[in-house]
Amino acid sequence: MKNISHSQPNHLIRSAIAYGFMLALIIISVNFWDRPIADAMHAHGYSGTFLKLLSQIPALLEVIAAVFVAGIFFKRSRERFSLLTINLIATFALAVIVRIFAKMAFGRTWPKTWVDGNPSWINDGIEAFHPFAQGIAYNSFPSGHALFTFSLATVFWYHFPRLRLFWLACMLGVFIGQLGQNYHFLGDLLAGATLGTLIAHIVILASNKARQGFHSQKHKQTQ
Repeated sequence: MKNISHSQPNHLIRSAIAYGFMLALIIISVNFWDRPIADAMHAHGYSGTFLKLLSQIPALLEVIAAVFVAGIFFKRSRERFSLLTINLIATFALAVIVRIFAKMAFGRTWPKTWVDGNPSWINDGIEAFHPFAQGIAYNSFPSGHALFTFSLATVFWYHFPRLRLFWLACMLGVFIGQLGQNYHFLGDLLAGATLGTLIAHIVILASNKARQGFHSQKHKQTQ
């Protein structure tokens, strides 16, 4: 993950290809995979404590992030994890904003009926996008759980690459938990994951560029 801070043309090309591939995957999923998968999940009736725990992975990552942010009150922690703290705060804030506006902009119905008789695919045979529709009934796309999981896990992966298997497990786990309980369509999760990763990448690249500029300016002043 450390190499995402570099801005060589080949890295930018690889990133563009990767995000382009994810966009294509989202479009394919929305049009061909989402409804059959939702039907299959409903038919098998997956549920249980384990899946519910996996669905709450964002809360785990938010607690871990809060611990590091709280460390700014301690000098040793502040000096050691200052860049991580900045990245976490910026990533979380941006993720909140993107989540709110993206859900509002797309206005997708949910796989199942959860609250106030919301129209859904399983209960009503309704799956559609209603851009800028009001209310939680149209907040399925993108998945906020996937968005927060992937944004925070990507930041942690960048700063603690040796724990990559744990961060990867968090990413995979939220997909299993949300999809297994029909909380989201697959396309919702793919979109949330893509946006979350993109947000983290933007924040990390911007903070590294700002830090390099600061050190360069400081070096010139000392000459």
